[in-house]
Amino acid sequence: MLSGKIPNSLGNLPQLRQLILDHNELSGEMPASLGICITLEKVDLSYNKLIGNIPPDLTGLQNLQFYFNLSSNLLQGSILELSKMVMVQATDVSLNHFLGEILGALSNCTNLQYLNLSWSAFEGSIPTSFTSLKNLQDIDLSRNNLSGTIPKAFKDMKMLQCINLSSNRLIGEVPEGGVFTTLDESTVMGNLGLCGTWIKLQPCSYSKYKQLSVSKKLIVTLLIGITIFIMSFLLLVVFYRRRHTSPTAVDLALNLGPTRISYEELVDATHGFSHTNLLGIGSFGSVYRGILNSGRNIDVKVLNLQAENARQSFSRECNVLKRVRHWNVIKIISVCSKIDFKALIFPFMSNGSFERWLYPREQEACKLNLNDRLRLATEIAHGMTYLHHHCFVQVIHSDLKPSNVLLRG
Repeated sequence: MLSGKIPNSLGNLPQLRQLILDHNELSGEMPASLGICITLEKVDLSYNKLIGNIPPDLTGLQNLQFYFNLSSNLLQGSILELSKMVMVQATDVSLNHFLGEILGALSNCTNLQYLNLSWSAFEGSIPTSFTSLKNLQDIDLSRNNLSGTIPKAFKDMKMLQCINLSSNRLIGEVPEGGVFTTLDESTVMGNLGLCGTWIKLQPCSYSKYKQLSVSKKLIVTLLIGITIFIMSFLLLVVFYRRRHTSPTAVDLALNLGPTRISYEELVDATHGFSHTNLLGIGSFGSVYRGILNSGRNIDVKVLNLQAENARQSFSRECNVLKRVRHWNVIKIISVCSKIDFKALIFPFMSNGSFERWLYPREQEACKLNLNDRLRLATEIAHGMTYLHHHCFVQVIHSDLKPSNVLLRG
């Protein structure tokens, strides 16, 4: 494990493409010379003890393409310098001591797909400029001091799949539609001023609540909590009874993503699960490529229900995948479940598997040099580290091999 300060001599490496120093005991401030390394594509300094502000010299990192991770440090100040990284796809500065308003700090980062600003001390309103980030898929603003209302334009962001606004001081109505149709109450809980149609939120028509005295508000809050407890118990009873009655053949669509995909759509997308659409077969089942009516390419993992504990495995995998949040772990789109059919739907990875690039056929032009192999090995290690040590529950892959590693386009 490395300790001490990150040396300023990094500036003597102008061709440096990756700086991966996460999970160490590094301290002190980030070196200003980092901005000289203009060829950097990835920076991961997470889980250290770095202090101070983000250096203004980071303006030199305009070509940073993949991810910039400073999470779990002791950094403070503003994140204004991040606006210069216009090419970055993933930014994580969570679990620090950043202060002040977010404002338009990231409005220029139009390639951004993943953004995590959670567990800091940001205040003020949620910038409406976030809604101009058309490629944004996942945003976490939880555990801050943000106030004001939730921008309604979030529901119009077609690529947005996950949003976490919990434990802030937000008020007003939770928007309906878009990403908000697939989320549960946990993503907005801890904001006592929010209202909406979700079961754990007060109805927006109940405006008199805001006019009650502090003591009466406390009583109402307790009553709401008791009501939620009773309703949760009733839901558990209903769930228990349903499990012990004969299931129907009605499709079960779990809210794992913004897309609800029926069995009929999967049949159509895969041409009846034809052999020409088959990508591979394993002990778990088969994987098919499909194209939805919208034109979106997907991978469909159809489980072999004859395998031992297949149904329990399906349930466990759903519960894990819907909560996994990491750049190097594929994100599930949706599921389709019937009595005699269970499938997981993932985005199609146009570059295929790692195996295809390691061992290409003679007619294929898939080649990897040593640097490419090292880079991909590092990416795999980051994903596995997250699953083993930092996921909400420890996940053991148990079948890691090149054919199970998919490459983004």
